[in-house]
Amino acid sequence: MKKRTIFPYQSQELNTIFEEAGNNAKVMCIPIDYAKNEHVVMFCNGHGNILRKPFPIKNSPKGIEYLTQQVLSSCRHRGIDPKYAFFGGEDVGSYAQNFINTLRCGGWIVAGVNAHDAKKQRANAQAGADVPDLMGIASMLLNRRATCSPAQTGIYRNLRGLTRHRKKLVDMSTEEKNRIYTVVDQIFPGFLDEKNTGISPFSNSSLSLMADRFSPDPSSKTTEPY
Repeated sequence: MKKRTIFPYQSQELNTIFEEAGNNAKVMCIPIDYAKNEHVVMFCNGHGNILRKPFPIKNSPKGIEYLTQQVLSSCRHRGIDPKYAFFGGEDVGSYAQNFINTLRCGGWIVAGVNAHDAKKQRANAQAGADVPDLMGIASMLLNRRATCSPAQTGIYRNLRGLTRHRKKLVDMSTEEKNRIYTVVDQIFPGFLDEKNTGISPFSNSSLSLMADRFSPDPSSKTTEPY
């Protein structure tokens, strides 16, 4: 059951990780600053202590393999259960989507943080920080202000896209019907009023009658000589 909290924007998935770990030192947070060619990542624990300074990772399958190997190695060295390790970065475009999806397919949690909120955190980053972008992302993740919803990927993402497309089609259909209502009311007032005609508007019968009565009769056309 979802717990009630005064922090409504916190991720329940990240809250669960911190609760089950029992100690913030036993949590590993891996913030990622996504880029088209090379991402920048950093390891820190749940207290915000940096376990490994920022380093680059290729935006490729080899980069993912190297990153996960380094995470597992660092977890072993620190005595952290890998199930309490999670990744996160700003919500980005398509250039990092394969990287994110591959990590998720490997069983890792990858959180998304709001870019606008992360920017505010960057402004509060310590002076002289080499990678303020990464620090802002890390701060958002450690405050658990992120999204780990399954709706970000896979069938849920596709379903959300289809739902939006359907809504757009319904809106377009409604606009067309409104235009037809206007025209029909001008040439045949009351035709689309079911109380008057007993015909449901835009049913097969209604459309058939409109096509028959309101369309030009091809047989009435005459060919004029040139």
